[in-house]
Amino acid sequence: MSLRLDRLAVQLDWNLLRTFMVIVQERSITGAAARLNVTQPSVSAALRRLEERLDMRLVERGSGQTFVVTRAGEAVYREALEIYGGVVRLNNIDASDGLSLSGNVVIHRSSHLEMDRIMTVLAEFRRQHPRVTFSLRSVPCAEVTQALLHRVSSVGICTRVDPTIQRLKSMPLTPQEFGVYCGPDHPLYRQQNVDTAALANSDVVGFEEDQMAGALSAVARFRLDNRIGGRLIAAATGIVDLVELVESGTAIGCMSRGHAARYGYKLWQIPLDVPPPVVEVFSLVDGERLMTPVEVALLETLEAEGLARMPRPRSNV
Repeated sequence: MSLRLDRLAVQLDWNLLRTFMVIVQERSITGAAARLNVTQPSVSAALRRLEERLDMRLVERGSGQTFVVTRAGEAVYREALEIYGGVVRLNNIDASDGLSLSGNVVIHRSSHLEMDRIMTVLAEFRRQHPRVTFSLRSVPCAEVTQALLHRVSSVGICTRVDPTIQRLKSMPLTPQEFGVYCGPDHPLYRQQNVDTAALANSDVVGFEEDQMAGALSAVARFRLDNRIGGRLIAAATGIVDLVELVESGTAIGCMSRGHAARYGYKLWQIPLDVPPPVVEVFSLVDGERLMTPVEVALLETLEAEGLARMPRPRSNV
C-alpha cells in the first residue's frame, strides 16, 4: 500500500462516507439533513470535506440543493456501501459464542396491501433469531421501488413492477381480492338488495394510488366499468385512514378483504353481482445489494416459503 493510500485509510473519517451514502440515497442535501437530524450546512460541509480528502468531484451541483452524482461518486458510493455492510456485520459478533444472527431488516410495503402470510413468516423468523429486529414501513407503491433503489430497504412488497429496472428482482405473490365497503350512514348499509342508482351516485374515498394511472388502476377500472361510485372526495395514504373515512362518512371505499376484516368492525361489504377487483402483488429485492448475514438468512427463509427470490447479481457493478 502506498504512503498516500495508507494515510487515507488511517485518517479518513467514516462519518463523511456515511453522510455521503445518505446524500445519494435521499438525492438531496435537504433530505439527507432531515434523515441525519443535522443542519443542511453540516451536510454540505461534510460532502465538501470528503471531496477534498479524496481529491475528486463526487457530485455536480445544480440549482438550490439539487445535484447529480458523478461516475466517481457512484464508485465511492458502492465502496461506502460495502464498508457499511462490514460495519453492520460487527453486530453479529457475540462475545460469548462468536458469530450469532442479529441486526435490523428494513421492509417497505405498499400501504394498501395486507401481509398476513408474510407477517407469520417474520414472526417465526424472530422466534428463531430473537436478536433480529424489523422496521416495516407502509408507503405508496412508487416509494417501495425508490427505497430499494436507494438501498435503504432489504425487501419490498408492492403492486406494480417497473420491468425496465433490471436491478430489481420481482416475484409474483398471491393476488389480493378487494371489496366495496360502506359505513353505517350509507343508505346501502346492511342492504342485501343493492340499489344500483344509490351505488352509482355514491361519493368515493380511496387510496392515493386508486386512479387509472396509479398502482391500484385495477380498482379504479373496476369502479368505472361497473358504474360503482361517482366523485372521489378523499384520498388516504394508509388503510387505517381509509377505514375511518368509510366508517364515519357516507362515501364508499374499496380495500382488500383482509384489511376490512381486521380494521373495519362497522364496515359493510356491499354485495355485488360482478366479480370483485383483484390486485397483483409482488415481492421485490435489489439484485445488486450487498446483503448482511441477517438479510441473507431472511431472504432464504422467504424464498423457501415462496415469498421472495434470492437475488443472483448480474454484475459486480
